Amino acid sequence: MENPQLPSTAQRRDTERAREVLLVSYTIAADIAPEYTETYDIAIGGLAMLTNAALTPNVAITIDLELRGDTRPKLRLNGSVRWSTYDPLLEKYRTGVSFSDASAEFERELLRYIDALESIRQLGVH
Repeated sequence: MENPQLPSTAQRRDTERAREVLLVSYTIAADIAPEYTETYDIAIGGLAMLTNAALTPNVAITIDLELRGDTRPKLRLNGSVRWSTYDPLLEKYRTGVSFSDASAEFERELLRYIDALESIRQLGVH
């Protein structure tokens, strides 16, 4: 029987996720004040966050993400809303966003962020 080939580092990171509560701000238009909320899942392709209102699928969205204690500027994420579903237990909407910033620099910064979250988690900081 042949040994299965292990995924490359790049392939593993395509699915690497941080399931942490992170504070973020988002806006759907430059002339609308940002809303502050939290994420509960983030990966290279997008994130899931809680919102107070339903967001329309395919609407462009800008998200600012900041790692507590990081001296670098906030990471600005551009994307579009994919889904928004009401969660009656939380009395909020669970909203999925896919990122449209596909540059290598964007991915490198987001992976740095996810790696930093994993390092913090391994230290036992929650």
